[in-house]
Amino acid sequence: MDLRQRLARLDQVGSLKTARPRRAFQSLETLLGGEEVEGERGHFLLCRRHFPRDHYHGKVRLDQALALSARWLSRLGRDLEEMDLPRVVFLDTETTGLSGGTGTYAFLVGLAWFEPDGLCLEQLFMREYAEESALLAYLADRLRGCGGLVTFNGKGFDIPLLATRFLMKRQSFDLEALPHLDLLHPARRIWSLALPDCRLETLETRVLEAPRAGDIPGREIPEAYFRYLKTGDGREMARVAEHNQCDLLALIGLVSRLARTLQAPLEARRPEEDLGLGRMLAGLGETEDAGRLLTRALEAPLPVGPRFRALLHLADMCRRAGDRQGAQAFLEQILDEDPAHVVAAEEMAKHLEHRVGDLPRALALVDGVLERPDLTPARRAALEHRRQRLLRRLEGGRKVHPDFGRRP
Repeated sequence: MDLRQRLARLDQVGSLKTARPRRAFQSLETLLGGEEVEGERGHFLLCRRHFPRDHYHGKVRLDQALALSARWLSRLGRDLEEMDLPRVVFLDTETTGLSGGTGTYAFLVGLAWFEPDGLCLEQLFMREYAEESALLAYLADRLRGCGGLVTFNGKGFDIPLLATRFLMKRQSFDLEALPHLDLLHPARRIWSLALPDCRLETLETRVLEAPRAGDIPGREIPEAYFRYLKTGDGREMARVAEHNQCDLLALIGLVSRLARTLQAPLEARRPEEDLGLGRMLAGLGETEDAGRLLTRALEAPLPVGPRFRALLHLADMCRRAGDRQGAQAFLEQILDEDPAHVVAAEEMAKHLEHRVGDLPRALALVDGVLERPDLTPARRAALEHRRQRLLRRLEGGRKVHPDFGRRP
């Protein structure tokens, strides 16, 4: 066999070796469509989708997110007074790791915003590491001049990660200067007592009533991307794109639900939600609605822990309003069931010492709490300090033994 025949045979064998994976191969571009965006810094894949203005995600109409008033935005965060909700961008990333750091890349950045005729959703794909610069440049252009950002845990993860990537690529864009509503925090305040956890998918299923089917778990996404880099097969990445789109729609749906909840706080809902919302409104100074919600929550058969929380919030609201008797009455309800409840006993001891002058009972409450083995060192030290002060007052200023008055 001469050289020409050998080369022809090798070429035939090579073509046979590559034929099998090509039959199973499906490119990301074929699966998702989209377009390749070219710029001064290179190219990347951009996919666009459009949803009508009256689109629902679960039981929530998405454009109701625009009903979240500037008044409530300013109450939810100091930096939100300048947020322009009609021009806000909703943002969610998929990354090569879940812990952040300089070695973590955002290979997919999902963006969504409202336009006059509906919701526009874009997904920016980094098909290889060399496309990162072009992706970031497009992202900066898209966000420059927007009305702010809405994320879920973006302050703790997405925004610091993207800021690091801009820095690593020597691109000047200050993401952290944009007004930013991180929904994780209000979601926890309202729904944490009603749900097993406050992950976005749990909120999507239980609050928006939009359960996912066949979704790729978030913890599997980094490895799926590494496999894509090796094979170029886009089938798993198509599932990641679907996951990212659901995250964005859930994010917008939660803003819609938050807007309705804040605008109509006394609508019927589960007692645990009444408690969470009442607690949140109390912190925002909306004491009238907060009191109604907390009182309504107590009318239901709440578990002991949430019930005690509601009573503590009502006691604190009474104290701040100058209603000392009302505060004492709510604390008494807790201490009747749990005389060594740490917070209730300490608050009652303060009240008895400074407002009533019942020093013996204040001392007895402090001693009862000090018998608990689960106190933190800081809490125990504070209670010991309070005990010594009560002893000095009881003894008319004379120095007493530290164990005076304790139970044998």
